Amino acid sequence: MNINLLEALDTFEREKGISRDVLLDIIKKSIKSAYKKNYGTKNVEVEMDDKLSKLNVYQVWHVVEEVEDEHEEISLEEAKQIDHKAQLGGIIRKKINLKKDFKRIAAQTAKQVILQNIKELEKKALYEKYVSLKDKITNAEIIKVNPNFAEIRIGKLETKLPDKEMIPGEKLNAGDLVKVHVKDIQQTTKGPKILVTRVTAELVEDLLRSIVPEIGEGLVDIVKIYREPGIRTKVAVKSNDPDIDAVGACIGENSMRINELISELKVEKVDIINYSEDPEQFIKNALAPAEVKKIIINEKENHATVYVPETQFSLAIGKGGQTARTAAKITGWKIDIHTL
Repeated sequence: MNINLLEALDTFEREKGISRDVLLDIIKKSIKSAYKKNYGTKNVEVEMDDKLSKLNVYQVWHVVEEVEDEHEEISLEEAKQIDHKAQLGGIIRKKINLKKDFKRIAAQTAKQVILQNIKELEKKALYEKYVSLKDKITNAEIIKVNPNFAEIRIGKLETKLPDKEMIPGEKLNAGDLVKVHVKDIQQTTKGPKILVTRVTAELVEDLLRSIVPEIGEGLVDIVKIYREPGIRTKVAVKSNDPDIDAVGACIGENSMRINELISELKVEKVDIINYSEDPEQFIKNALAPAEVKKIIINEKENHATVYVPETQFSLAIGKGGQTARTAAKITGWKIDIHTL
């Protein structure tokens, strides 16, 4: 038996987050299992002290008058040769000489079982460490960029950021640090698998929560987000404090907060607008900075006809219909824009 394996326990406990008691239990069970498998013995006990300086293995028999199973039972006469105090109906333990009796193949089997169990525990410990990241944002390091995905590292876990989960138009390079939204953490036979993205509205929401203290404090609420990754995101916010301007809080002094958000989203534009329960006002806010002169609301068809000055038409529509489209999505109204 390779007793030097025990010396690794402190390292495993410190670096892998696996307690010494659990590791000791694995070693005991593995030695016991290997001895049974190689010698046909059914009753084996393993003792190991907490200081890891002593390892004893005992074969155990029941003392009987007539032996029917030599692997479990022993006669009183044979038992007394091991321990003169042996009695019928009792048990007798015989210490096994590991160096002499524990054959190389049995020792190797025990070692393999120990290492396999430790690997499984390590996978479980990693999963438990990172599962709390689910539905949150976290930092990821770009290891390598491939044609269809980027290899990334989150703590001790490595995973892939597929091309479809990257912000369209962004350029990633090895060594970059980016924020990702963790969609899921899965347990697999190879260990925990972390699924991430940079294209969800949740990424923008979590970034804003981390950048704008008023949101975390409940003074400002994010009501709705509509995102077209790599193009434009609209965020509707409202204030729960009359003394706080929700949009101003998100933009920050000298636009520092909104610039931090835009910097993370790289090529994507971000609009922060005030939410309103009044659909007309909400639509006006969503089409800003275009000047809206008149809105006709058809609640039955959930349709809004918007009139703007001719000079404001292109601004209200936006490049490729972008402004009008995002306004319709975040307000939930079908919007037609006309000139006066």
